[in-house]
Amino acid sequence: MKRSSYELTVRGYELDSFGHVNNAVYLQYAEAALWNFLKVHGLLTIIIDAGLFPVIMESTQRYIHELKILDEVRIDTEVSCSCGIFSYKHNIVNKNTGLVSCRVKGKLAYVNKERIICDIPEAVRAYLEGEDNDNK
Repeated sequence: MKRSSYELTVRGYELDSFGHVNNAVYLQYAEAALWNFLKVHGLLTIIIDAGLFPVIMESTQRYIHELKILDEVRIDTEVSCSCGIFSYKHNIVNKNTGLVSCRVKGKLAYVNKERIICDIPEAVRAYLEGEDNDNK
């Protein structure tokens, strides 16, 4: 399992009428963290060079504590690959309180230009299945 962290600040336009982050925005945070993971681990280049595009196929979220305007947020991401399935988990954490605000988990597929689901590129699979000795 490989890990990374991504940080952001809650912006006013992400709030709902109750003054906390809208539920759909947590999915945007999670997707931003996933793209960050692919970038910092050097996997995005491999995927693009293979002519593929990552697509979220499944996603579930569990809301725990609210986030409000200008809260500092850290998204801790864990990614694994098992039996040809690319899975991810995000803990969206309020940095000021240390509380997990939301947990998001899901699965990713790779599609080609014809929008056909393809196998995970071998270099990506090998990297994800390697030993976990790097926390970027």
